[in-house]
Amino acid sequence: MECFGNYYYLDGNILPADSDNEPIAAEVSFYEVIRTRRGVPLFFDDHMKRLNDGIATRYNLRDNISGTIAEGLTSLVRQEFFPEINIRITVSFTGQEYSVHICYIPSYYPTEEMIRRGVPLILYHAERFDPGVKLLNNRLRLSVNESLAKKEAYEALLVNKEDYITEGSRSNVFFITGTGKILTSPDRMVLPGITRKYVIDLCRQEGYDLVFEAVKPSGLANFQSVFITGTSPMVLAVRSIDNHLFMAQNSIVDRLSLLYRQLADESIKKYTYRKKTD
Repeated sequence: MECFGNYYYLDGNILPADSDNEPIAAEVSFYEVIRTRRGVPLFFDDHMKRLNDGIATRYNLRDNISGTIAEGLTSLVRQEFFPEINIRITVSFTGQEYSVHICYIPSYYPTEEMIRRGVPLILYHAERFDPGVKLLNNRLRLSVNESLAKKEAYEALLVNKEDYITEGSRSNVFFITGTGKILTSPDRMVLPGITRKYVIDLCRQEGYDLVFEAVKPSGLANFQSVFITGTSPMVLAVRSIDNHLFMAQNSIVDRLSLLYRQLADESIKKYTYRKKTD
């Protein structure tokens, strides 16, 4: 996940991009990827809570790291502006010492055709060491990317040792039956995605029948539609998983996509207002 652009932030400084613009080598690195629009991060508070919660599983960090990150992001945007792009925040620890690195990363958002037709996915047998914490795992990322490129797929769904589909390599997944029941993996099996959290809230708000139950590859034929959620795809219909085909046009997916985009717009307004009043 290489950095993009001409500058990056490192421990209070804006530096020109060069061959050393990636995070420093460390014992443990926690990270967040946040979508920005007009320089404003979407769901910033949610991302910071997840980052802080992850760090708290291993370290007793008393510093206001969220404030440091907000200042770093503002400095980076002031130096180099993009209308819409993802940023990666990496907090790397060696002992109790830590480093904060912020950079833009190459961002690929679904095209109108992808939204209309859905996207192809593949199954990939792997699982996160600690699903609840977002830790850098470059080996898994590189291996998944190779498989995606080889099979020309948009995303890979991870299959664990018990043969359950848990989540995507960079997304969460939901399965819809012909009667409108929605299945998604239990929280303990997945990274707690920000988009996933809001979509679950929206499902409850709309009165959809939501069940926290993992699906096996052998059960894919039982579902009419599938969608994934994440920072870049937001709410995105799936066209296929390996050789299994699904209906991309689904009223539930369309409704959740619309409502989620409204929430994203509200998060931008909230962040912008707070910055003006600080």
